[in-house]
Amino acid sequence: MPEDREVSSTQASRVYARLRDDVIAGALAPGSKLALDGLRARYGVGMTPLREALYRLSATLLVEAHDQRGFRVAALNLVHFEQVVCARERLETLMLEDSIRAGDLAWAERVEASHAALRALPMYASAGSDALNPDWRRAHHAFHYEILSGSRHFIQDMFHAILWDHSSRYRNILRPPPLDEALLRTDHARLAEAVLARDGEMAVLVLCRHIRHGSAAILKALQGAAGDNFENT
Repeated sequence: MPEDREVSSTQASRVYARLRDDVIAGALAPGSKLALDGLRARYGVGMTPLREALYRLSATLLVEAHDQRGFRVAALNLVHFEQVVCARERLETLMLEDSIRAGDLAWAERVEASHAALRALPMYASAGSDALNPDWRRAHHAFHYEILSGSRHFIQDMFHAILWDHSSRYRNILRPPPLDEALLRTDHARLAEAVLARDGEMAVLVLCRHIRHGSAAILKALQGAAGDNFENT
């Protein structure tokens, strides 16, 4: 019945969101096999919406679907992370250039407001902690989203969201040492300034440096990791 299909689709969307959050947070361990019965109990859902959610998530490469062998959380991999960083750099600079060219006054106001919100928050939950402040994490994502939002392209948005999720998962699981918060604040300020001045060349330069700097500690942690779920090849 149509109503049954609609309910199943809604359940699949909810389970997809919870699965995605759990994979990114590391609650579902990298490389682990996803037992369907255990997931049904964990999320309180039937097999049909669960399978639909898992196949949807496999399209993002956060989960791997293996014929006749079920589903497995993607392992952490040095080469994969390097590719994520490279792809982010290329895609975000392209989107940034488009955004600066096409962004209107409302876009500029959103960029300015999102940077002000980010600037007002401490990066870490407490002094000496390596745990990011959840409010800062949301504001950070909003700022980076807004600087790229001047010219929207659905396909670019989709791939950017996937790359951001992969970057976040590596950071959440590897928990690298705290970054220099003052340096990141300077990067964000210079990036916002260049974007608002519509200086595309400077904005791209700052953004590339910012992505590489933010990824350096994760790369170092990944290079030193070992085990089946932290592959160095």
